[in-house]
Amino acid sequence: MFNNLLLQNYITRGFWGDEAWTAVISRLSIPEIIQVTGQDFHPPLYYLIVHGFMQVFGESEWIRIISTIFFLLTLIPVYVFAKKIVNKTVAWVSTLLVAFSPILFIYAFEARSYAFLTFISVLSTLCFWQAVSLAKNRKKSTKQTIKFWFIYAILGGFGVYTHYYMWFILASHGVYWLLADRRQFKQVFLTYLFIFLAQLPWIPTLFSQVKTVVGDYWIGGMNMRTHAEYFMRIAAGDIVTPWQTLLARAMFVALLASPILVWLKNKHQLPRAYLFLWSWLIVPVLIPTLLSFITPVFFYRYLVFTSVPIIFIIAWGLGTVKKELLYVLGAVLLVFYVRTDYRIFARFPRSMREEVGAAFETRSALSGIQPAPSGTQPAPSGTQSAPSGTQPAPSEEIPVFTYLPSFAEVYFYTGQRAPVKVVPIGLVQFSGRSLLDKYVEKGLVEIIEPSKGQAYWEFDQGPTSKFHPGE
Repeated sequence: MFNNLLLQNYITRGFWGDEAWTAVISRLSIPEIIQVTGQDFHPPLYYLIVHGFMQVFGESEWIRIISTIFFLLTLIPVYVFAKKIVNKTVAWVSTLLVAFSPILFIYAFEARSYAFLTFISVLSTLCFWQAVSLAKNRKKSTKQTIKFWFIYAILGGFGVYTHYYMWFILASHGVYWLLADRRQFKQVFLTYLFIFLAQLPWIPTLFSQVKTVVGDYWIGGMNMRTHAEYFMRIAAGDIVTPWQTLLARAMFVALLASPILVWLKNKHQLPRAYLFLWSWLIVPVLIPTLLSFITPVFFYRYLVFTSVPIIFIIAWGLGTVKKELLYVLGAVLLVFYVRTDYRIFARFPRSMREEVGAAFETRSALSGIQPAPSGTQPAPSGTQSAPSGTQPAPSEEIPVFTYLPSFAEVYFYTGQRAPVKVVPIGLVQFSGRSLLDKYVEKGLVEIIEPSKGQAYWEFDQGPTSKFHPGE
């Protein structure tokens, strides 16, 4: 069982849909990546990083290591920031909880930009706090504060080219400054101006994307459960567990109790650093909430970084009561976190890698040729695969047909060993169409219906596969 867990786990599984889109976008040239992301709704920086990784280490599921590295790097500013604004005890507890936070753990092993966004969020928040808190007076900056403003400006520029929610993170810092500080106006203005000018070349593309989102986008509208679902997933993990709801409720109560505890401890005042944490949490949630009354843009996954201020605020509140209470409740929370993380790690869902691999393995039963598909692995025991030995494998004569939502997975794991064709059903102008159009333009994919009487393989989300023998 232990050996199976080492071989079949959440890290070694095949790509799911969004990860496959990352891989298929990132294998394009740099100009093509910029073009495709500009026609979709994503800034290009993360895909350019993955592109560089692929040039050195090849194209495989190992591109997930980029997220893992940024997740581990995030722990450094987490500890430094918590130690500076509270104390060493809260810093150690907070860092340990962030390290095992289920929502951060799951995206530390996915080829998506969320771990990178979280790293930039924490580090930029630390730099902003250092820049405003180290100011000696209201007019002049020191060499130290200038250094932190410079780093903050660079991080902000990187952030807005990674994910548009970075603007909400920057806004959370600005709201705090406007309401509670208002020193170093010149430095704050120039820093935000630099970040805006850094994205200025992308602004026409952004406006075009916004117009498309207003017309049609896959994010659903808000309802009565939207924010409860957000907090439950961010606080207690993105998978269903018997304790998910109870843990989320307990953390929500601790979050609400924290301001009272801190206020009582600090002679009926809330420290500026504590208000800064609340701004970092509330503003990035509030802005997309308000925007969603115009067009739906609120999505919990884009707010994974808010798990960090949630943990900070709870740990600070508990730490004001008694250090031992923080240790005990922190340990209890950690136990539930580790149990959730184990469930995440032990997951090995059947992916398109196994589905496509099983279809190509039929060749060995029919012709005695053992294929070696790139990036495929045998299907895990206990799962269903395409029947072996009864149909021919995909080939030049027997193409692969799929649909837009599963196109990236099918194309990545087919590896050009057979023609890949996309059925013109459900094609939309947005959310993936730009990538498909680029591969059609390059002559690598064709949008077409199966011919009457044609033999072909059909792959769809699930994953599912079916061989059509033709006539």
